[in-house]
This record gives sequence, C-alpha cells and structure tokens, in this order.
Amino acid sequence: MREPPAACRSNGRLCDRCAGATKGLCHTIEEAEQTRLSEASTSVRLPARSAVFREGDLAAAVFTLVDGAATLLRLRPDGRQQIIGFRFAGDLIGYTSRDRYPCDAELTTEATVCRFSRTVLERMSLQCAPLSHRLLELCAEELAGAQDQLDAMAHRSAGGRVACFLLMLHGAGRRDLTAPNELALPMSRAAIGDFLGLTIESVSRVFASLRRAGLVQEPGKGRLLLTDIAALQAIGNADGSPMLRSAPAAAGEALLLAALDSVSAPPSVRRSAT
Repeated sequence: MREPPAACRSNGRLCDRCAGATKGLCHTIEEAEQTRLSEASTSVRLPARSAVFREGDLAAAVFTLVDGAATLLRLRPDGRQQIIGFRFAGDLIGYTSRDRYPCDAELTTEATVCRFSRTVLERMSLQCAPLSHRLLELCAEELAGAQDQLDAMAHRSAGGRVACFLLMLHGAGRRDLTAPNELALPMSRAAIGDFLGLTIESVSRVFASLRRAGLVQEPGKGRLLLTDIAALQAIGNADGSPMLRSAPAAAGEALLLAALDSVSAPPSVRRSAT
C-alpha cells in the first residue's frame, strides 16, 4: 500500500473521520497512543471489490476500515467461496494468531483502509496496556459475533434468520448516526442469503414481507430503516432465539409471523445449519 499524504499523518485529519476512534482499535486509548498508532500506519483509498488480503497470504499486517464495508470469504472444499462475515467502518480486520490469513477480505464498497504492521502493533501492545486490553476486547467481540451468527442460523425460518441478521447489525452499532435505526446495507440480497444459508428468493420475499408490514423502509440504495425494532425482535424470538428472549410481542404480529414462516429455508439448507 502506498503512503498517505503527509498531512493525513501529521495533523490527524484522517483519524478525525475514522470510526476506529469511536468503536474500533483506537477507542478508549489515550490520545498520545492514538498518535503513535497513526504515525505507525499507512492508508490507501481502494475501489469496491478490491482485495485487502487473500486467504493464505502471509498475515504481516492488520487493517482498520476507516469507512466503507468489507466481506469476509473462505474457500470451501468444493472450490466455491462462502461468505462468513461482513465488516464495517471502524472494524479491525486481519488480526489473527495464525501465520497466514484464514480468509479473504474484499471491499463491498469503495473504502479507505488503514494498515498497521502486525509486528509493530504487537510490539506496541506490549508497551501499552490499554492497547493490549483493546485488542483483547475486539477479539472477544468477534468471538461473540460468531456465536450470535451460529445462533441465528440454528433451527430458524428464513424470517427469523433475516430478523436476527438485521438486529445484530443494529445492536453492534453498524449504522450511520443520521437516524438512530438506519443501517448501512451495502451487500446484495444474494450475499445476505449466502451468509445466512438462504436462497436469494427467500431473502427477497422476507424483505418484501417486512416492507409490507411496515417494519422496514428503504430510504435509499444501500440504506435500511428499521421502523419497528420490537416486532423484529419478536420474529427472532418466535424462532427461539435466546438473545432476543426479552422482546415484547407486537399487536397483530401473529399474522406477520405466519407470513414469514411460509418463507422457509430450503430443507437442504436447514439440515446444513444444524
């Protein structure tokens, strides 16, 4: 990656607009340590579909998404790629205990990526307890996210899976602050289906049902507004989600649940998710 303009590194203009300062690697660490991280980093603007790294590449660097979004993919034994996750502005990607990256990271949108040498970052973490603690927190959050993903996939209808997916994005704070319940949703319906183990037709029918029921709106391309969080929680809860068990039931939701239950995952997908 090329070096960023000197102004970005000396006066912090890039860091000022990086979500990593509020919810990523730099969150909770002192300004002096943030400055050290900035001075140790390089950045580049990349177009959509660019590879940040590839599965099997030497894991010599760690990256923060300053803006934009990325898709994580892993090669399956049959040669096809499986989407295993999505990452958004402020997220740390490529931090692994392995010598080589365990998956691909491809940009879903145009994005600015901040690069840290893994060796330098690990050395700094040994010298800075807050940074070391923050890295541990991020690893724990990623593990919790993987557990939530498994929970959302297990024994759920298509409606329950999509509802859990949207609520996980919302709960993780993966949204702009222009509207409290507005999500950035840059991935395609096909990508969501691949991630959730559903066909694109099932995902499209669920979104259509949610729109007709007034639970979501699409104010613009790549944007989704959640207009009834409680009802989405009830849909996830109806499929037995322990993480949504406290959600209240919305009036008239039984009809909606029946409609969404009719949009079920293919039998082969249901078997593979268990």
